[in-house]
Amino acid sequence: MMTPEELANNELEKLRKNDKLTFPLDPFKILRNAGVFIVLKDFENLSGIILNDEDNCTIVGINSNNGWQRQRFTAAHEYCHFIKDLNKEKGKIDYIECLKKSNAHIEKYADDFAGYFLMPTNELKIVCEQYKNKDGYIDFESITIIAEYFGVSFHACLNRIAYDLNLIEGDISQEALKQRMREYGVSSKRKKLIVNTIDSTLLSNVVSSMSFLMADINRYTGQKFLQNYIYNDNRLEGVVIDRKQLNYILADLNYNGVNSQFFNSDNEGVVMTLGNLELQQYVITTKDDISFKKCKDLHSLLFKYVPYPDDNGKYRDEDAIIKLGTIQPVPYYEINDEINKLDEELYFFMKNIDQYEIGEYIEQVAYFTYKFIIIHPFRDGNGRISRAILNWLLIKKKIPPIYVDQKCRKEYYDALSKIDLEENPIPFIMFIEKRVIYTMIEFHKYLFVDEIDEKEIDKEAITNGS
Repeated sequence: MMTPEELANNELEKLRKNDKLTFPLDPFKILRNAGVFIVLKDFENLSGIILNDEDNCTIVGINSNNGWQRQRFTAAHEYCHFIKDLNKEKGKIDYIECLKKSNAHIEKYADDFAGYFLMPTNELKIVCEQYKNKDGYIDFESITIIAEYFGVSFHACLNRIAYDLNLIEGDISQEALKQRMREYGVSSKRKKLIVNTIDSTLLSNVVSSMSFLMADINRYTGQKFLQNYIYNDNRLEGVVIDRKQLNYILADLNYNGVNSQFFNSDNEGVVMTLGNLELQQYVITTKDDISFKKCKDLHSLLFKYVPYPDDNGKYRDEDAIIKLGTIQPVPYYEINDEINKLDEELYFFMKNIDQYEIGEYIEQVAYFTYKFIIIHPFRDGNGRISRAILNWLLIKKKIPPIYVDQKCRKEYYDALSKIDLEENPIPFIMFIEKRVIYTMIEFHKYLFVDEIDEKEIDKEAITNGS
């Protein structure tokens, strides 16, 4: 007979007692810890469904077409059904279909539970205290940040702050509030916040709240991602091949394979493009265990088509100097020992990969990538190899790979310099997190559409007769 908020607080207290109460909550992980299997499905009329079969196995299906914050809300909604409504008696089958915009009491209760579970009133009050203006109100820019802290939609966060806490200045009638949201432009503001933020905690919250979806997005990192990666990585290394030519090269390679005309090219830019393509295809698709000892193999792939590959797959045999570098590479005679030591660290790290949350894991990805850069084991190609290793590490955790484009080139090098000059890894960690989010936006723009925008899109579709 608990209210939705009382039931949510009861579940939150259980997490608190087990030291597992952090925000944003991960409703997917909470479901999995309860023994529930989760699948993303292309439902037409359902937000989600929960089913318990004869063997007492529970499965939750979540609409894959919804934005990621809506999917998180649905997961919390289904958790309410799991603990309160679902018949989990062995030998019987029970299921609950959660229709979009349902007015059924059981559905409204689960919706309210999900809202209080993901964004508890007491925690919301504490966070709002940090963002009140001089008049004691919360502005829309601050709500954008607060929504990311909890991993909920701007719309849901605004409604709670407006109607539960009464902290929104001006007209807060439903129509007026919706109009103010439209004028504010929620989705574009969220993306701008992520790109420009200097708040490492905020970025970590955003990445953590997307953790379940990352496992799915790697299925889409195919030809389109490779085209973008190779084009931008070429430019990063001063190799200029325009997109049309690059797309033609890749299409010819896909169609003709080893008979492609480009396998015999004398153009250094084309030759390096072919090698970099094979290198990236390998790290994106391989099931091999990751190891720094394999960096020689990665180097061999990168320089596979170079006409006279004297250094192919070989460590440098003389000292190197990085121009403008504060920290210089290790002496050549220490390379093998340093690679072995780093590989041993990596081995123990990967053994415990499942124990790391997404944010914690990305911190280690930044650490290992930078350590490899400092070793600088090859005469040439260290940058491309280091970025390949970075992506290989990300993919091992089912985090989407990244690339460095011209817009973020300076941020990339500045972040590495921060480690050199100040031993501060946070800018590099934040850079990786931003690029992971960028990859997800690039492949699934719908994930970043807010609830209010979805409704506007629906209205537009009806108006246009589509």
